[in-house]
Amino acid sequence: MIVRAAAAALAAAIGLSAPVAHAQGMMLQIEIRGDNTRPIRPQGAVNTLQDLMTALAACWSPPPLDARRQPLDLTFQVSFKRSGELFGKPRVVNFARSVTDEERQLYYTAVAEAVDRCVPMPFTESMGGAVAGRTFRVNFLDRRNSRKAEVSWLTMTTS
Repeated sequence: MIVRAAAAALAAAIGLSAPVAHAQGMMLQIEIRGDNTRPIRPQGAVNTLQDLMTALAACWSPPPLDARRQPLDLTFQVSFKRSGELFGKPRVVNFARSVTDEERQLYYTAVAEAVDRCVPMPFTESMGGAVAGRTFRVNFLDRRNSRKAEVSWLTMTTS
């Protein structure tokens, strides 16, 4: 139970956005807001797309940033069998900016490790049936160095 709570807290800290449907498959967008130095396997049943995003976020450990390497958004493609095993091989399909060979290898490795950590995905029977054979395009949006503008909202008071 503690591990499940930790996974939920991690997903909230990482920040998940709602999935966007596309004709070719399903696009899942996951915002990365912090380092995940302790990635974990899914702890509970995956029954919804939100559960799937939470599980993928908990499995992901982005490469560390340094002075030479800035945050990098990437998209990879993955499909699952009803059982939660992989259907085919996942593949990185897009980087949001030009990358060096070193960065490319770091991110390929990070995606492979995350997918290995997550599979077999513990789908419920209904979720397994719903996702079997579908292609998911997963966007990891790295927001570790982004700063949000501080906005002072007006508050209304009534007398």
